[in-house]
Parts: sequence; structure tokens; C-alpha cells
Amino acid sequence: MKSPHDALSNQVLTQEELEFVRDFGDSCSFTEGEVLFEAGERGADFFFVVEGEIEIVEPWTEPPLTLTTHGAGEFAGDINIMMGRPTVAKAIALGAVEVIRVAVPGFRELIIRNTDIGDKLVGAFYRRRELTEEGEFQGVKVIGPTDDAATTELQEFFYRNGVGHTWIDSESDEGRKVCEELGQGGDCFPLVACASGGVHVKPSITDVAEDAGIQREIADELYDVLIIGSGPSGLGAAVYAASEGLRTILLDKTGPGGQAGSSSKIENYAGFPTGLSGRELALRAQLQAIKFGAEITAPCSAQDIRRDEDGIYHVRTCLNQDVRTKTVILSTGVEYRHLEVDGIQHFRSRGVYYSATRIEAALCQKRAVHIVGGGNSAGQAAMYLSKFASEVHLVIRGDDLSKSMSSYLSERVLTNQTIRIRKQSEIIAVHGEHELAEVTIRDRTQGTEVREESCGVFIFIGSTPHTEFLEGTIELDEKGFVKTGPQLEGWEEEQRGPGALETNFPGVFACGDVRSGTTKRVAFAIGDGALAVTCVHDFLGTYG
Repeated sequence: MKSPHDALSNQVLTQEELEFVRDFGDSCSFTEGEVLFEAGERGADFFFVVEGEIEIVEPWTEPPLTLTTHGAGEFAGDINIMMGRPTVAKAIALGAVEVIRVAVPGFRELIIRNTDIGDKLVGAFYRRRELTEEGEFQGVKVIGPTDDAATTELQEFFYRNGVGHTWIDSESDEGRKVCEELGQGGDCFPLVACASGGVHVKPSITDVAEDAGIQREIADELYDVLIIGSGPSGLGAAVYAASEGLRTILLDKTGPGGQAGSSSKIENYAGFPTGLSGRELALRAQLQAIKFGAEITAPCSAQDIRRDEDGIYHVRTCLNQDVRTKTVILSTGVEYRHLEVDGIQHFRSRGVYYSATRIEAALCQKRAVHIVGGGNSAGQAAMYLSKFASEVHLVIRGDDLSKSMSSYLSERVLTNQTIRIRKQSEIIAVHGEHELAEVTIRDRTQGTEVREESCGVFIFIGSTPHTEFLEGTIELDEKGFVKTGPQLEGWEEEQRGPGALETNFPGVFACGDVRSGTTKRVAFAIGDGALAVTCVHDFLGTYG
């Protein structure tokens, strides 16, 4: 049966719009029970229904789960096909069906050429992803215990990259049944069953990223611009570069969003009065970039940058691939500083977290948590986790939230009955065996210490730039941020000065949080990414 939300996920094209679609594909027909595409299939096409109905099924449930049906004017396909990933479901003809079959290149051209159709189709993409996350859809299965760091990290990776998945506690009855069905048992966790049919035992993120179609082979060709890092600035640069005709590739070591991707809600970004999560903002921008033809791959980090005699840059990746490009945009961003407490690294991803999303929240149901930090990220995390935890302790070294947190947010935190503000305080010890169980908090004014229960410490303090691979090549400031334009101490080209965002390497630009002296705001980062593309055009002479 159709979901009650299908008006949003099953956008209906008019007869006139279907005729427009014909120019981008081929007409074909299917009979009762024929499969249009299999679940886990790579390189599938989109199918626009002219007559008849198509059933969309997740085949791995018992019995198979019907997600929806598509009738005349509707289309079968989702974001995964657009992104070159394996399909998440199976499409079956219900009786005789006439369709227009459109391959991905034609689909991309279609949504760019006709904005009315494009808005309907992209809107359906967003809603279909929401429905798979809200409903009974299982997708990739991640099986493992609650105190296993690798299991949590895999969930975080899938969540950040928009891969529909279900976590199954290996110690539950369901978990034991699934392990038995997969022929696995004992110390095999985490266990991952992908939509392609592949089963991974204790996989690395790279293993599952390739199977899920997130990581892909980089083409052996010359790009106009390589963007390193897919936080807001990198995604903003990718959208503008690809939409303006530049051959664009984007690399990231984890997935879209950067530090902003860990934010449960952003309310001060213009145009979104009710707010949106950092993850949703990132996934929307990622789809925009892909729509315009940008290539995106993760996890994939840069190891070094060198320039040949012809002025072409060669960037070596962690996968030992060589990316050739005319220009480079550094948008590697920052990460939260680690809390300097003995033994805290032992609890990373099993009680100590640097993001507050639904993955972490599911592990903290009806238990006490502690948040370290007094900025907006800490405040957003406190508000979000207060919906799940029994108590939220916000631990700050100062005595006034308003000094580092937006006024609207600090007022909400102060009036939330689940949140307790621990002023002039710090966590000095963490305790537990396999997972975090307790913390010790010191009152900095009185010098007293108290040990209390905690299932999670969420850390949002300071920022450290991701510039390790640039040391010795790109000019950095005393804190490790990238110097650009007027900040540079040396410049090798006599004919011109450096561009506004240009580094000491001509044709290499930096934007967003990793750039020295920038404002650490999402809106600023996206604007900085757009400015970086303007600098690229100026360097290449591709404007006008």
C-alpha cells in the first residue's frame, strides 16, 4: 500500500511533462512480474510510468516489504541512482507497464533543462530518503554490540553519507537470529550486510564505502578544479564550480558536512526559519553538486600536493591514486579539540563523542549525559539530547553562557528542565571498563570533586585545522590555519599578486574554517566557497 506521505514522494508529471521527458530517454514496456531493476544493482536507470503500475519492494524482509507503487506520471528511482550507488530496492511491473527509460546522464540534463520537472523530481528524492529513514525500511544492516566503537563508527559513516541502514544489537534475539542466517557468530562484529548482497566481517570504512558506492575510482583525466574537504565551504565551492561548467571533483575523508555535519540543528542560517540539521544541509548541497556534474568520493583524503613543470597539480590520495588538476581548493575545515583527560581515547565512540546525531542519541536513551563546551554546537547538542537523555549536564569553564552562545539558544538552554548548567567546572576523569560509565567533575572555584554516572561525554571545544598534509608546502599561520592573499610572506610570481583566497602556491586556494582569520559560521563558509570559485575562474581565465 502507498504511504500517506506519497503525495510528496510520488510527484506526478503532467502529460505535457511526460512528453518532454521522452526526448531524454527511450520508450519500452514490461509485462506482469518483470523486474525493472534489482535491489543492489549498480548503473540502474530511471523509469517514468506512462501506463500501468510499478511496485517498489525491499526484498530482504520476511515477507518482502512493499515501500510504494508508482502509477502514470510517476517515476521509479532514487538519489542512489543519481549518485552512482547501488539501488536500495527492487522495481517490479504490476501487469502491463509502459515506461520511458532515462539513463543518469539524460536524467541530469532533464532536471537542468526543465526546472519545473527538476523541482518535482529532486523534491521526491528528498522525501523518499526521509521515508526510508522514518519507516520500516532496513537497508544496510549493521550488527554489533552497544559498546563496540567500530560498530558505532560504521553507523556514523552511513548516517553522514545518507545511506539507509539499520543497527541491530548483536546481543538481542533479533541480532542472534540475523547472525545465524548469515552464517556468522562469535567474535565477528561489526557485521555488515550490504544492499548489494555482500557481507562484511569486521570491515574497515573503506571496505563498506566501496560496496555502498560512496567511494569510487577516480578518472584518469585532467580536472579544472579539485576540492579537498566537503564541509559547507567545500560543498558550496562544488555547487558553484560544477554549475558554472568547471570539471569538478570533490574528496572527503569521511563524508559531507564537515564540523557542521555534527550539528543537530542550525537555526540561524538564512532562508530556513525552522532550522535544519547540519547533515540535511550537507546532503542537499551534495545532491546539488552532483546534479550539475561534480564527482564526489569518500572516504578519500589527500596526502600531498605537487606541481609539475606545466603548472598542473598532482594530488596523491590515501588510496594511492593521482588526481591531476589545473587548480585546487583547500576546504578541509577543522575538528573539535580532544579533551585532555587520561584514558579518554579508550572510550572514543563508546561513550565519548564529537557529534550529537540520532546515532549517538540512540545509545543514550533515558540515561545521564555530559556535554563539554559553551558554544552554539554545545547548546544545540544539549537541546537535542534533552529529548532522549534523563539528564543533560552542560559543563562550562566560564560562568556565563551568553558570552559564547547565541542569545536565542542560551535562553532555551537555561529554561530547559532537563539541562543542568555546571558553571566554572571541568571533567577531570572518565571511568568504565568496555564503555563509559562515570565521570569526575571538578568545581574550579571551590576545588571540590564529584563522581557521577554518565553514559556519554559529548565534546565541543575549540577547533584544530585539518592541515597536517600541507605542512612544509602550503604556508600556515602559527595555529596551523592556511594563509591566503595579503597574509602571505612569500610569492613566486612577479607578474601578479596573489588572489584574495590564493595560497603561496599559484592556483591553490583556501576557503572556510581552514583559512586563517575567517568567521566560523556556516553561511560565511558557503560564501567563501563561492568566492574561491571566482578566484579559480580568474586564475584560469574562464570568466567572460
